[in-house]
Amino acid sequence: MPSEQSTPPRAEAALHFDFGPFRFDAARRALYRDGEFQPLTPKAAELLLVLLEEAGRVVTKERLLERVWPGVVVEEGGIANNISALRKVLDPGFDGEAPIATIPRRGYRYAGEVKRSDGNESLTGVQAPAPAGVKPPQNGARDLILVADIENKTGDPVFDETIKQALLLHLAQSPFLDLVTERKVETMLGYMRKRGAPVVGDVALEICQRTGAKAAITGSIFSIGEDYVIGLQAVHGERGDILLAEQSRARGKGEVLKALDNAAIGLRTKLGESLASVTSYFKQFDEVATSSLEALKAYTVGRREWQHGDLKAKHYYLRAIELDPNFASAYSALAIACNNMGDTIEARRFMDRAFALRDRMSERERMRTEANYHDTATGDSYRAVDALRAWQASAYADANAWGNCGSAYANLGQWDKALTMGQRALEMEANSTSAGNVVLAQLALGLSGTARATLDEAFSRGYDAFYLHLQGYQEAFLRDDRDTMRRHFEAVAGHEGEEDFLIAAEADVEAFHGRFGRARELSRRAVGSAKRAGALEMAGSWEAEAAFREALVGQLDRARAGAQAAVGISEGRFVLALAGVTLAMSGGLADAEDICDRLEHEHPQHTIVQRNWLPCIRAAIAMARRDWKGAIDVLEPAASVELGTTLPFEAGFMIPVYLRGLALSGAGRPGDAAQEFLRIAERPGLVRNFVIYPLALKHAGLEGRFRPIWAGADPELRDI
Repeated sequence: MPSEQSTPPRAEAALHFDFGPFRFDAARRALYRDGEFQPLTPKAAELLLVLLEEAGRVVTKERLLERVWPGVVVEEGGIANNISALRKVLDPGFDGEAPIATIPRRGYRYAGEVKRSDGNESLTGVQAPAPAGVKPPQNGARDLILVADIENKTGDPVFDETIKQALLLHLAQSPFLDLVTERKVETMLGYMRKRGAPVVGDVALEICQRTGAKAAITGSIFSIGEDYVIGLQAVHGERGDILLAEQSRARGKGEVLKALDNAAIGLRTKLGESLASVTSYFKQFDEVATSSLEALKAYTVGRREWQHGDLKAKHYYLRAIELDPNFASAYSALAIACNNMGDTIEARRFMDRAFALRDRMSERERMRTEANYHDTATGDSYRAVDALRAWQASAYADANAWGNCGSAYANLGQWDKALTMGQRALEMEANSTSAGNVVLAQLALGLSGTARATLDEAFSRGYDAFYLHLQGYQEAFLRDDRDTMRRHFEAVAGHEGEEDFLIAAEADVEAFHGRFGRARELSRRAVGSAKRAGALEMAGSWEAEAAFREALVGQLDRARAGAQAAVGISEGRFVLALAGVTLAMSGGLADAEDICDRLEHEHPQHTIVQRNWLPCIRAAIAMARRDWKGAIDVLEPAASVELGTTLPFEAGFMIPVYLRGLALSGAGRPGDAAQEFLRIAERPGLVRNFVIYPLALKHAGLEGRFRPIWAGADPELRDI
């Protein structure tokens, strides 16, 4: 009798799927890694085929049962057992990246990139085809253009900087133009020692020469009676001579943005873009931004203020969406600003709205928003990486596509990839953000000297972002340079919405040395500072972190009270996660279980919640019940992400590793426990100034390294 697989469907003949180091022969249901056969059971092979065919999409459990076990009654555990078997074969080939994702209460998804050998393109991360007759240029083949200042000669302040911002949004629709970003302009002005100078004339020309821009667009808007005239011109980036000019007239103030539509079309065609391309890649301004000049003005001021901090920008972005509730770009900017400040609740709300309105964006911004959506709203880091890779491969790629991908890898604890992506972003566009991402990865990988050099270069260029000072503080801590730590601390002191990060870092240093009395005082200051800035989620995070520290050293009443206080301040993701672990460790099991249920319900696709925080809370609950094996087992999903970032602008506290060590110790396996604690001891650049590091030294039996750190500890903690 022929076997079930002896006669594959015609569509499967000669069909192969390539993913990572693996190749799957669909006809033979055979898996190979680097050419070596990998044995699978028939059902596991069939299940893998379905996941690869549907790569990037959720395959429901019902669908899997229908395809793999047709006409057979099978318990749900049959699927889980085969998924587990597949993961044991596949995960080692992806450095623990775990390409098969569990989507709670729905099914499974193959989250990596898959290619078919029959000539079809990648099943995930594929760029949508260009309109007929128009082929976008390959990445790197675009002309770099500087949009300089557009002078407002009308006397009406609503046009201050507004026409320039509108033109940037207009020209961003073209896949044939690459625009010098506002952040890069600020960086160049810093190099030139001309911060705040108008970007016109010789200043614009020098920026072109420094950035390699082929042309600068400048011009003015002026009024004639009731009419408004927009005059634009392009000047040669090297010589400064006028290449072309374009003019458009508006019949009244309400028609100015429509007039700019016409001027932008004229500019693009005169710059050499074909009419077919302009037609294919053009939407009117009110379709990709707003019809409200006042909303555009608020957004423009927000973009300018963003250079000086997210909190300052947030006020103007809120005003923009108040004036135009469908202003997609403003929602996206709000989400990014809130996320940067650690306000995940608001970030998610605004990103959901931006994503819903993404058809009202240019293609460039739509790709950015779709990637940010997976990072900020769903929290699915693997989907975020897929979207960012697609953006990188598109005609609209910019430095953010690599920088944000580096951040996604940092969340997953894949620091070598985070560094590679971050360095590419820094090469493409040096600024505070790209430098900060590189330093974060360098420290995590133990490259302290290289990180210090990157920081020195950043500060020499005039970058002064608070997170660079935070990283400078932590780098100095690793080499016990108190003077440099103090300098970075003082550089941010008094800066609302920023100083709390450095105060909290100082609290961590005190706790690191066992000086918990001083740490408590500093944490109260950090919480108060964040509250005054309106950053309630960060205030709750600092309270929750302080409570978690108390739990780690056995101060259980303080820990439980602190966790409850934190949740009273904010119910954001970071707060709930830290509070949940703390409550489980300090006897508040019912509250910890409630937090588990809530996180499970509110963040079903969030990679770090599902693979890191929920396993940690459940492991702590199991240990409180002396279920050591249950704790060890429930921590298994965390293995692939346990080196990832813990809080905004921080590296990783390695909480799952520490809890696994405690569980192994409780289970009577001291040797295995010591190995887990040694993993922490080997990564000071990842854990940095968090108290888990010295505690891991003690648990690992490294008393000679622990005692000097703890020598000045509070009396009640000296014999911990």
